[in-house]
Amino acid sequence: MTTKRSPLNRSIATAVVLGCSTLLLSGCSNDPGEPTVQPSEAKQSVVDFVEQSSSAAGGSWEHLSGPGVRECEQPSGATGTTFVYVMKRADTTGADAKTDVQSVSKHWQGLGIQVEEYQSGGANPVPGVRGRGGPVTSASFNAYPGNYQISATSACSDGVPDKLRSGN
Repeated sequence: MTTKRSPLNRSIATAVVLGCSTLLLSGCSNDPGEPTVQPSEAKQSVVDFVEQSSSAAGGSWEHLSGPGVRECEQPSGATGTTFVYVMKRADTTGADAKTDVQSVSKHWQGLGIQVEEYQSGGANPVPGVRGRGGPVTSASFNAYPGNYQISATSACSDGVPDKLRSGN
């Protein structure tokens, strides 16, 4: 025995299928108002980024500060959390600042970061490089004699900074 479906039943069935499909697809979409990373991912990504950047510069590096928690504004306007991480080179004896800056700059460009190399003024200019975009909001490498430092700020993630600072 075959059952005939009325045009109304087919229309309802089609509407239900299309509605469910739309819900499923929108649940997977990358809504620009939603955070793209969770706080734990943002925190780990900035630590990894700075450690990889220090490897690109060469030498032995150590933790200086962070990952520090800061407030940021998400694309939706909601409060979010960003992380800042800083490392310093343990010993700059024999370091070639210009070469190290170029190595870090090249590494960052490979990650899709827009870089700007610069020099301070004065008789002994200090080279450095700043970056924006890619896996971080901002990054900086300063090749000060005896005090190399690399720092970066993560993408803005979900979370309330005060709660993350207190561990709640």
